[in-house]
Amino acid sequence: MKKLLSTLLISTIVFGGVQAVAAQDVVGAGDADINISGNLGADNTDPDTLIPETDVDWINVTVPTDTIFYSNGGDTVIKAPKYDIVNNSGRPVKISVKGFSANPSNPTVPGDFNLNLLVDGPATGNAATTPSTELIKSGAPQGPTNELITLANSADQYSKTDPLVPAGTAAKNKATFTYVGSATTTNVVKLKYTLSLRFDAVGF
Repeated sequence: MKKLLSTLLISTIVFGGVQAVAAQDVVGAGDADINISGNLGADNTDPDTLIPETDVDWINVTVPTDTIFYSNGGDTVIKAPKYDIVNNSGRPVKISVKGFSANPSNPTVPGDFNLNLLVDGPATGNAATTPSTELIKSGAPQGPTNELITLANSADQYSKTDPLVPAGTAAKNKATFTYVGSATTTNVVKLKYTLSLRFDAVGF
C-alpha cells in the first residue's frame, strides 16, 4: 500500500514534522549549500524510505474488519476463531487497545458474561506485552487502554542494526488474537461491540 509523499530533509529547519538531521555554522561566508533528499511516491514498506521517524505515514498494518465470538446452546464457554495482525511497514509498530464499546442497541446481557482478548506473538522474540486483556466483566464493558504487542517491521527488524530477512520470510511482524470467556444463557442473545486499536510507529 503506497502513499504519495514528498519528503524533504532540510538541515536546521523543520517543515511539517520533518526533523532536522544535521546543522552547519556559516561564519565569515556569504553563502551556504543545503543538501536535499526526496522521495516521490514513498513506499512505507521499505525501511530506507525517507519518512520522519514515528510519523503516522509509517503505519501499514493489516487487521480484520469483522470478528466473532459465540457459545453453543447450553454451554457457558465462549469460543472464537484466531485472527491475524500483520505489520507491513518498514518500521516496527506498537499496537494498543484504544477502547472497547457496546452497541447502544444491544439487549441485556447475562450478569456473569465475561470476555477477554488474548494476543500472541507466535514467533520467538515477539511476545505479547499484554497477553490477556479484560474486555467485559460481569456484563459491563471495561474500556481498557493498554499496549498489546510491538511487531517487528516487514523485514523482521526491531532496530536498524537487526539483520534483514529475505522478502516473504518475516515472522516477528505477525501476531494472532482471539476471544475467550463465559456466559450463562438459555436464549439466543445477539450482541455487537467495537474494539478500537491504536497504532504507533516505532523509530529506528
